[in-house]
Amino acid sequence: MCVALAVANVTATGPYGFAVALAPLVGVGYVYSKGALRTEPGPPSTWGEVTPNLGWLLLGSVFAAALLNAGPIATTLLADDSDKALLTQFAYAVLLARIPLFMFQAVQPALLPRLSRLAAKGELEEFRAGLRRLLFVVLGVGVVGTLGALVLGPFVIDLVYGADDITGRTLAMLALGSACYMVALALAQAVIALKGHALVALGWIIGVVAFLLATWLAGEDVFRRVEIGLVVSSFAATATFALALRYKLASGAVPDDGSVLEAITDRPLES
Repeated sequence: MCVALAVANVTATGPYGFAVALAPLVGVGYVYSKGALRTEPGPPSTWGEVTPNLGWLLLGSVFAAALLNAGPIATTLLADDSDKALLTQFAYAVLLARIPLFMFQAVQPALLPRLSRLAAKGELEEFRAGLRRLLFVVLGVGVVGTLGALVLGPFVIDLVYGADDITGRTLAMLALGSACYMVALALAQAVIALKGHALVALGWIIGVVAFLLATWLAGEDVFRRVEIGLVVSSFAATATFALALRYKLASGAVPDDGSVLEAITDRPLES
């Protein structure tokens, strides 16, 4: 739809916004036409079965979304009048640096169920091996994304957005923060599958607190403060989830159908 609008020389933003909003309905309609959305009725569930961990999941999602969107918000709050011209370019840099994160979130729901099934069967050694492979993939994507942002990022952002004031260092720092965030997401969902809902909420809270402290202590340059804050906060959340996962595995935690479903569907919202 966007290509058709561009060919038709449409320059208003509204039609492109509707194209982005309506595109997913095509996929939903196709799946519905194939009958893949129909399910068989199951046993009734009480509120007591549905809501025990809802508060922890909601708290964790709120803080995860806050951390995900902290960069542009912080730069807007901290920038003075002389920095205003760079705010839009910085927002473009954040979007470009998060391309690997967007790709990871697209494939993540296909990867996690297998790990959850292994844990549900008590095959924890296979679970650990599968999780290690997933983390290696995430780390590989993160390294490639960070190096690509450092070397090719300035050329790409200038070509696509005309943002010629953004340096490779800024893009590399933003990409590194996104890479750490990807690892944190993978570990957080594994912890939820092992019924560590409260630990996941705590990890995202620690990440937000780390962002505030790092941004406060990282000097005077607004963009460097935010870049450092994003890297430190994502690393803090990752470390918390790694410790939580180690604790849950050592304590013999076993997932059930509910925790597996919650792990698969737990995704922080983006603005």
